[in-house]
Amino acid sequence: MGLYDIVRFEGVNQDWLLYKFPSDEFNTKSKLIVSPAQIAILVHNGQIEKILESGTYTLNTELLPFIKRFTKGIFSGNNPYPMEVYFLNKRLKLDFFWGTSDPIEVLDPQYKIILRMRSRGQLGVKLENYQYFYQTLVGTLLKNRVITFAVLNEYFRGIINQKIKKNIANKMIGEKITFFEIGLHLDELQKSSEEELNEEFAKFGFNVVNFSIESIDCPKEDTDKLNEILHKKAELDQLGDTGYRTARGYDVLEAGAKGNGKASAFMGVGMGMQMGQAANVGAGGIIPPSNAQAENKGDTIECPKCGKEIPAKSKFCPECGCKIVHECPKCGAKVSPRQKFCPECGTKLYGEEN
Repeated sequence: MGLYDIVRFEGVNQDWLLYKFPSDEFNTKSKLIVSPAQIAILVHNGQIEKILESGTYTLNTELLPFIKRFTKGIFSGNNPYPMEVYFLNKRLKLDFFWGTSDPIEVLDPQYKIILRMRSRGQLGVKLENYQYFYQTLVGTLLKNRVITFAVLNEYFRGIINQKIKKNIANKMIGEKITFFEIGLHLDELQKSSEEELNEEFAKFGFNVVNFSIESIDCPKEDTDKLNEILHKKAELDQLGDTGYRTARGYDVLEAGAKGNGKASAFMGVGMGMQMGQAANVGAGGIIPPSNAQAENKGDTIECPKCGKEIPAKSKFCPECGCKIVHECPKCGAKVSPRQKFCPECGTKLYGEEN
C-alpha cells in the first residue's frame, strides 16, 4: 500500500457517522485535513493518540511524539509508520426516524377493550463523546470502513421501542386515559421518553437533542369497536335508560320482521313479541311498559254470576245486577273483584244473595 501525502475524507452525504481511512502507513510530511463538522481520531496500536478538530495538521514528531522511534537517519526522517485515522461526523442528525416494530397491546381503561397501538416519530442526535463512542461501538458496528446512521438506528431500535411502549402503557393505565384522549398528552410523553432515551444514548457517547412523537394510532377494526361503544353511550345519554331500552327492543322486532323468508320473519317477530312481553313484567326487559299500559292492564273482569266482561271498578254488573265485591263483608279486608273467597278470613264473597 502506498504512502499518502494528504489524509482527508470528503463525505458524499450526511448519512455517514464514522469513516476509517483506507491506509495505516504515513510519513512525517503527510498532511491531515479535517473538514468543518468533522473530528479526526488518530489511533496507534489500538490506543487513541490524538483527537483533532477541524483544520490542517502535519503528521510529524511534534504532533505525535511517539513516532520519534520510527525515524532513522537512513530514511532521512521520511520512513513510514503505522497509524489508523478515523473521521467522525459531528453534525446534528435530526431526521432520525423511529417507529414501534410490534403493536403495543393496552387495555383501554374506560372502554375495557384491548387496543393494538403503534407509534412513530422523529429523533435528533449528536455525537458528543467521540473517544467513548470509538471505544464502545466501533469494533461492533464498523463494516467496510464506514458506520452510517442507518446502522445506528438498527442498534438502538430495541431501546426506543421498549421506552415508548412502556411510557404509553403506563400513561394510559396509570392515569386512566383513553385512546381518544392520548393525543392531549403527547408533550408529556415526549418529555419523559426523551429523558429516558438520553440516558441510554449517553452510554454510547450520544446526546438526544430532540425527540418527537408524530402519531399514536390503532388498526381500523379497533377504532371501529371504540366508535360503536361511543355511539351507544351517546344514544343512552340522550334517550335515557327507558328510552334506550325501548329503541333497542324495537330494533329487535324490526330485525326479526326483516328476516329472510316467511318462517324466519314469523320466528323473528314471535321472539321479539315474547321478549317484549317479558319486558313488561320487570324493569330489565327490552320494551318497558308505559304508564297507560300499566293502568289499562286488567281493566275488565268476568261477572261472577253471568260471566259477562264488565269494568273492573264496577259496583254492580250492568247485565245481571250482581253486586261486585271490593271489600270482605265479614272482616273488611280489601279484595279483588276477581276473587271468590276472602284471602284473609276465607268468607265466600259471592252467594245467592249477590
